[in-house]
Order: sequence, then C-alpha cells, then structure tokens
Amino acid sequence: MSRIFLVGDSTVAKFNDVSFFYPRYGYGELLSQYFDVEIFNYALSGRSSKSYLLEENYSIVFDNLKEGDFLFIGFGHNDEKDDDKIRFTRGDLGVEDKGSFKNILYYEYALKAIKKGVTPVLLTPVVRLDKSNEYLGNFIHITPFGDYRKAILDLGKEKNIFTIDLTTKTRDLLMSLGYKNSLKEHALTQGMMKDGILTYNPNSVDNSHMSYLGAYHVAYFIANAINESNLELKKYIKTLEYPSDDALKINPSYQYKEYITPDFSNYKDSEFFNSHDEFYGTAFGMLDVVPDKDSGYVAKYENNKYIVGCYKANGKLNSTSDGLCHMIKKVDKTKNFIFSAHVVIKETLSLKQSAIGLMLRGDAYLPQETKSEGRINNYIASALLTTDALTYAIVSRIMTTEIVKEPNVIDGFYKKGDILDLKIERLGQVVFVDVTYNGITFKKTFTDFDYASIDKDYIYVSMFATKGTVGEFSDVNFKITGDAKEA
Repeated sequence: MSRIFLVGDSTVAKFNDVSFFYPRYGYGELLSQYFDVEIFNYALSGRSSKSYLLEENYSIVFDNLKEGDFLFIGFGHNDEKDDDKIRFTRGDLGVEDKGSFKNILYYEYALKAIKKGVTPVLLTPVVRLDKSNEYLGNFIHITPFGDYRKAILDLGKEKNIFTIDLTTKTRDLLMSLGYKNSLKEHALTQGMMKDGILTYNPNSVDNSHMSYLGAYHVAYFIANAINESNLELKKYIKTLEYPSDDALKINPSYQYKEYITPDFSNYKDSEFFNSHDEFYGTAFGMLDVVPDKDSGYVAKYENNKYIVGCYKANGKLNSTSDGLCHMIKKVDKTKNFIFSAHVVIKETLSLKQSAIGLMLRGDAYLPQETKSEGRINNYIASALLTTDALTYAIVSRIMTTEIVKEPNVIDGFYKKGDILDLKIERLGQVVFVDVTYNGITFKKTFTDFDYASIDKDYIYVSMFATKGTVGEFSDVNFKITGDAKEA
C-alpha cells in the first residue's frame, strides 16, 4: 500500500499548543480525515526548503521512502525571509539557478523522490490572514524576490509534477468569509470574557498558522484535488465530506487569566527595585514571600551595573512554578533585536532550581504585592539552571508545562565568582541563544517563537536570577536590528 510522507514548514507540521485558546494545526495533521493510508508528517516549524536540508528529518524521509509512496512538499513561507541567509531562497530565478527556490524544490526533493519511484506532490503555501481582506503582496507570497506561488506552479508545469494551488484555495475561502469570520480559521492564543462567557480574543489571532478548522479545510482542498487527478492515491480517499464548523473546539487545556500590559509609566523606584534605561526592576510568580526589603529580592541599577536576584532561598525555576526577579524591558513584537550582557555571579546558595541569565518571554508584570501568583508562560533563556547535582546551560518553556533543558550539562553547581557572557538574538520567529560559562560556549537555535506570547503587542527581555543567586550584569547591550517578518 502507498504511504504519504510530508515535508514542509509550520503550516504543515504538528504542534502541541497546551496554552492556546484555538491551538495551531498544520494541515498535515488533518490529512488522515480523508486518506486511508499511513501518513508520516516530518514537517518542521520555521524551516524553508533550504534550511530543511540541514535537518535530520530530511535524511529520515529519503531513507524511508520507497516505490509507490507519495511525497507532499509544502514550503514557501520561510523561503521568503530575505533577512535570513540560512532560510532565504529567491523565487524569481529558474530551476537551473543553483540555490533558487525552484532549483532546491526540484533537485533536492522532487527529482530525488522520482528516482526512488516516489510521486512528488507540490503544494503552494497557504495565505496569511489579511485584515483588509484584499490578499495582495506578502499575504499571498509575492515579494520583491519573486512570486512563490507562481514559482511552484511553473515548476509543476515545467517538470510535469502534480501541483495543488493552496494559495488560491485558502485566499478564496478567507475572502468569502470576510475577516471577522476568518478568525476561527486561524490559531488564537487567548480567550476573553464576553457577557460572562469565555470566547476567543480576536486581538490574539495568529495570522500565519491555522486552527483545527482551517487545517481541516486545507486537508479537504488537498483530498478534492487528488480526487480530480489521475494519481493512484485517489483510490485511498475515504471521504470528501466538507468540514463542519462544529469541528472547532476550545482547547480543553486552556486556562483563562486576565492579562493587562504593564504600564511602566507608573513605576515607582524603591530601595530594592529601581529602573534604568527602560529596564524595570520587578519580581513576580511563586516568590514564597512578599517581595519587600526583607525578602532578599533585588533588581536595581547602581554603580553602572545591574544587580539582580535573591539573596535568600526564595523563588525558583521549575516545571510547576516560576518565581523570578528581573530587570525587564518591553519590546515591540514586530522588532528584531540583539540582547547581550556580561555577568559575574556575586552570591549563590548552591541550591537546585536556582537560575541566572537573560530571558525572552511573552508576558511581564509590575512588582507583585503577594508572595505567590501563578505566572507560568513561554520563554527562552540564555541562562544557567541547577538541578539536583548538575547545572544546565540554555533552558526554555515553549507551548509546554515542562521546562526544556538543553543537553549542555555542567557538573555541579555554578559558584560565586563564575563568569557568564550571554546573548539572545531574535530574527522573526527564530531565536539564537549563546551562553559562555567560564570560557565554555553553548549555542542553540529556536525556530518557533513567533506567537509564544500572551501580550498582543509586546514581548519582553530581562536580566533575571532567583533562589539564592544574585548576579552583577554589566556591558548590557540591547539593539533593535530591524522589523520581524511573520512566519
């Protein structure tokens, strides 16, 4: 029996959005509604046709494809990212222009599949949601470097490869619905209370990624196109029923909490928290004690350095409760940046669940007046985190209740006097993280941070520390590097 393998970007891939109101779904996850075959979805968020070649999944797919299988190829969204040399491919060049979009799609995917007796299927990218409901330019993947939909369609004609125009199909669907009704076709991060009823918050819409309903519609478009083709795959279609709007459900794991963007214009300095250069001292989360002058928490600027952390064993960084002290800065969500600092660990009690570093996160709060508030949200940290007897470099929490520790292990706990050089760089939904600890450097690239926030307008960067750790942050540099492109 034939099988379907999928390669592509986040619009194809699988997600696990435990915190979204309407979670993201790639259309690859809904194809099983229509096809009675094994389906293997190897798509990866944030990748382009070029960058995917560097992934282990690329090798896995071509090692496992066999004669009679089908390879669905769904790229385009990230090939357009002309500010990222790792992902960018030109859509206005021909198939024989090495490194172009058409060249890579054909020689690295379609032709390799054909040589194995596998049938390639080219898929043009789904549109991005357009509030004006006009669907021009970047919304339909037309950029100064080419029309990426047209490039795929032309390649299909030139090389006689079956092609499905999802750009036109999704554009026509969303235009017919109108912007307001199109919202439910897309992922939404947040809910809101309206007349006492929990409903979706339109301000939290993800313009690039589909909801379950949106992905279901795309899967239908694919099945319908296959049914009208001469491909052998059509005999495995089990239904062509159009998706019902009832298919869309609120995420049962979603927990509503009212969130208000902090108004730092009302911030008041104190002897243990103050502000400098748009960084504001604050502490929030499961702090164990009220953050006052006796709690041990400190986040302030003095003598040309930032002093951040907690002198006592209060707060923590773990899977169920974060309690952190920060010097935090608000950043427009549409901007790219580089954030770096030199850190000397001034105090540590050598306890597990202690941490220190730089953080990029999706929410922020003024200094709270209680000792405990649930503040579990998504973040990426260029930081050190201690466990029972080890220290990990670089940690994150993205769409999960668990902290993800990278396999960068340091034996034992960090010590007083240890030195860190830290950097976080944002480039759209891609985030590059560096940690240099006592001369040893660790690196990690995160590819899916575009809509990991609960604040509709801002993301936040901070210098932070907790649980018996205090750091001295100097040479702090924050620089906006340009506009962030959508996923």
